[in-house]
Amino acid sequence: MLNRLLAPFWVAAIFLVLSGCSGITGPQLLTFFDWGEVEVPEDVVPGVSTTTALGELFILGQFQTPTQCYVLDAEFRQTGKNVTVRVTAEPTGAPNCDPNLGGFRYTASIRNLEFGTYDLSVIHDIVGGTSVEYTRTVTIK
Repeated sequence: MLNRLLAPFWVAAIFLVLSGCSGITGPQLLTFFDWGEVEVPEDVVPGVSTTTALGELFILGQFQTPTQCYVLDAEFRQTGKNVTVRVTAEPTGAPNCDPNLGGFRYTASIRNLEFGTYDLSVIHDIVGGTSVEYTRTVTIK
């Protein structure tokens, strides 16, 4: 009788152990994003540079905005061997915004990607401005 009561428990325990070790529940991406305004926006050369080290992907990007009153946010997405980072610059809506050109730099990093080669897309999405996509092939070692 006790064996009949324990059977569902063991089936559930084995299922939990196997699902925890499968590729379906692989490690989650660990991401970091930090940004700041550039003092001389005219010196900004829009673009992206990337590097990898110790299994981590690092991204350095910069772009100009129509005004100085913007806030940046990033969204990270991985689908197989495709990684997308969308950096969105959105106006703050400040009533006394300086109408001069704005410039921003950011750093982003991604950890927990499996070793291998990835197609990276970095999208600079500037609300009230333009959207530009940069593509790179990166290898995580």
